[in-house]
Amino acid sequence: MTYRTLGTLRAIVSARCGFGAQGASIGGNAALIDSWLQNAQAQLYWMQDWKKLQEYDDIEIGIDQTLVDYPDNAHPERILAIAVNIGSGSDLWRPLEEGIRIEHYNTQSSKSYPMRYERYEQIEVWPACDAIRTLRVWYVKRLGAFTAENDAATLDDELILLHATATAKAHYRQPDAATWGSQLEALLARIKGQSFGGRRFLPPGKDDQALLPRPVVI
Repeated sequence: MTYRTLGTLRAIVSARCGFGAQGASIGGNAALIDSWLQNAQAQLYWMQDWKKLQEYDDIEIGIDQTLVDYPDNAHPERILAIAVNIGSGSDLWRPLEEGIRIEHYNTQSSKSYPMRYERYEQIEVWPACDAIRTLRVWYVKRLGAFTAENDAATLDDELILLHATATAKAHYRQPDAATWGSQLEALLARIKGQSFGGRRFLPPGKDDQALLPRPVVI
């Protein structure tokens, strides 16, 4: 789905605040309204692991390797889960636990398939990999560009509009600011309920991981 552009959303916020006669340019208010729209999308982005932005990439890891790059479109702070393929010619996946403690470095060279990971400038895994394997990284994608006139929003544009409109009306001390804020809360609650249903993220098949064999460390 393609959402409306920054220029279109700016014009709508401008009209809602009573600046409609100035058109899409709206003089010196344009940069300010753009900042409210951009901030609205950023605030919403960090509010939830939005379903429409979730995806995964497969990354190859080699023998003795402990560091891998993040997927190009992944935000390092929005990694949802990592699994490693431990099968020989088949798809057997085991999830990695997040967190490498100091004592784990005592056995970092005891090779196995990776069992734990940590997020630094790169993704570090423990222990060192024993074979060429595949890591599957689930994540929330980065926001797209949202600075130029024709840049489309990445998240639901109605949420962005309500958020920015409430902010703008509060800034200009317009009496209906609270009304727009209430509309935002109602729509956000409905979308969150439809998208997540109160459940945390689970990679496909994670409930079956306990059935997989434990590693043999060499």
